[in-house]
Amino acid sequence: MASASMVLASSLLLIFNSRLVKVVPGENNLPMAIRVLGMAARHGFRLDHAKQSYQIETCGNSVPWNDKFVDELKRGLLACRVIFSFAFFYLAITQMFNNFVSQAGQMKLHGVPNDMIQAMSGVACVVFGPIIQGLYNFLASRRISFGPMARIAVAFLICGGGMAYASGLQQIIYHAGPCYDAPRACPASDGGRLPNDVNVWAQLPIYAALAVAEIFGLVTTSEYAYSKAPKGMRSIVQAMVQLSGCLGAVMAIAISPVSRDPYLVILYAVIAGIMGLCSALFWWKFRKYDEMDRELNNLDREREDSGETRSSPA
Repeated sequence: MASASMVLASSLLLIFNSRLVKVVPGENNLPMAIRVLGMAARHGFRLDHAKQSYQIETCGNSVPWNDKFVDELKRGLLACRVIFSFAFFYLAITQMFNNFVSQAGQMKLHGVPNDMIQAMSGVACVVFGPIIQGLYNFLASRRISFGPMARIAVAFLICGGGMAYASGLQQIIYHAGPCYDAPRACPASDGGRLPNDVNVWAQLPIYAALAVAEIFGLVTTSEYAYSKAPKGMRSIVQAMVQLSGCLGAVMAIAISPVSRDPYLVILYAVIAGIMGLCSALFWWKFRKYDEMDRELNNLDREREDSGETRSSPA
């Protein structure tokens, strides 16, 4: 089936090749960005000291970039700071693909495979996506500020709420027979065939909460990273999103020794607490960026209006 899909997709590309828009690769600004960072490090670790105007006026040096390129690089680094705050968020999200699947296996499935319940997260994204977009439009029409940093802080909070619910649900499982805090591992389970007496659909609120958190958080972060990164470095900044996910996966591997009965209640509760703390710390640290957002977005408009390029002749 997968091979047939690949053949079909390749055939469509060949058939409609003449009608497709070919995007010419842009310049790679990473080498120049590294040079800017190196110069900033040599001048007190201040990016403003790497600007062309400062270098000419203070040091008499001519550099192959203009002030606007440095401003855009600062904006891209700001986006990276926001992105790396998501490592713990990914730690919570990854629970859907391992521990929550195991949790479903401890409950009465009523004919549903325990690894199929997580598909409800995708369904919830489809359901809640338009609702949340409607919320954004409603707030914007009434000039109520709900910027990217506020959305991400709310995402952390909702994610923490989902993990707190998971902790409570795990406690309910441990208080249900026949095996209590050793699901499918006691003699009364008939060789592991009888789960504890809890309906698997009790997991739905977990997946709904994590789906809403993804919409508020991951979608906003991807959009923020793309819009704030310099045009020639957008792929690099987006790669930072994946690196943040990698850090979350590494933390999930690190806590795997305690991801087992009867410690799961504590595990989920700790992750919930971490997400609540992250929400408060994130809002405290980054709330000012919502106020700066309009100013940052004006950088591209000013560049387009002035017709300036990112780099000046050497």
